Amino acid sequence: MTTERETAAPGPPRSEDERMLDRRVTILETRFDTILPMLATKADLAELRGEFRARFAELEAKLAQIKAELKEQIRAESARQSRWMATMVITMALGFGGILAALLKLAPL
Repeated sequence: MTTERETAAPGPPRSEDERMLDRRVTILETRFDTILPMLATKADLAELRGEFRARFAELEAKLAQIKAELKEQIRAESARQSRWMATMVITMALGFGGILAALLKLAPL
């Protein structure tokens, strides 16, 4: 598409402002011509979206596996601590029983 300026016969000399404006427009057109081919298309974005969804699904599966492992470790540690506490209670009861028996032996009622 040609503009009126391009098809017009050479006219009076243009002012400095017009020349600067033409120069600036040319620079902008060059920038657009350089940048536009590098922008993502809808197909590029759709492909990227698919890749992200696949990766996100992988991460969700891995997170679910880690969560299950962590729950199992917590259950195992809870059971171990419960056994330790029960052992301590029994040991303390036997200790107090032994002390009470020794005191009763020394000072019968």
